[in-house]
Amino acid sequence: MELYWTSRKTINGLKHFVIINQYEFKKEVYLDFVSALDEEITFTISKKVFEESSQWIKGWNDNERENIDMKEYLEFKSSIREYKTNKIIFNEFSLFNIS
Repeated sequence: MELYWTSRKTINGLKHFVIINQYEFKKEVYLDFVSALDEEITFTISKKVFEESSQWIKGWNDNERENIDMKEYLEFKSSIREYKTNKIIFNEFSLFNIS
């Protein structure tokens, strides 16, 4: 499966994401994503929902007019200052090998 994806719509102001983990839970496969530009922007989505969505473009697509919505991004960053962020943990089967 391709690891690098571009969202057609911004997620917390950003569009470029990497799949870092894939795992099964209660007979459904899930994908963990992290922003390529900001490790504080992470989310998990079921593989089935992801594959059925038209929101994603394979690879990092720079043909979009804007890849960052600064207003949305700065709003997100200011909202998380009050909260401790989650650490990114690669499981032993991580698709994203940085070694």
